[in-house]
Amino acid sequence: MVEFVAATANAHKLGEMEAILAALGSFRLTPRPSSVGDIVEDGETFVDNALIKAFAICEATGKPALADDSGICVDALNGAPGVRSARYSGEDATDEENRTALLRALDGVSDRTAQFVAAVAVAFPDGTAIVAEGVVTGTVATEEHGAGGFGYDPLFLPDGAGGRTFAEMTAHEKHEISHRRRALEDLVAALEHQGRC
Repeated sequence: MVEFVAATANAHKLGEMEAILAALGSFRLTPRPSSVGDIVEDGETFVDNALIKAFAICEATGKPALADDSGICVDALNGAPGVRSARYSGEDATDEENRTALLRALDGVSDRTAQFVAAVAVAFPDGTAIVAEGVVTGTVATEEHGAGGFGYDPLFLPDGAGGRTFAEMTAHEKHEISHRRRALEDLVAALEHQGRC
């Protein structure tokens, strides 16, 4: 059993990563210690932020740490919300407020193509790290659909999903095709290649 300390404080992300990693092999995540305070995510890319979080938790615990950073990138908005997806409508924004802001920004826009992007990183106590990224293409719906998922899931229509948003899928269906799944698959492959698991 390979164990990593999770860098995320987001219960939804933690649950998704645990489910996906369980399906990919013998991996276990331990929760982020409550003693670790807020981590400033000031990177310019998803990879930057994933590495910042992974190394912060690794340094705080002395154990290998797994972090992710993800968001939605809309073509018509020059890639926004991007790395600011969680803070799109303000520093303490709720998921609902962010979705409302995105719909407002796309009001009257015909090109609604977008990508959901996830970067994952494992930082090790020896100062090394492994990084992987996953991308799912799709479009932004004109209104919310579905009660599942979190974040922008009720607005994102992944390509090849029969016109359903992530929020209209079961957790298993989403996990099979999500950006986070693709990133974690590549991460596991890299860990195996390097003999880290």
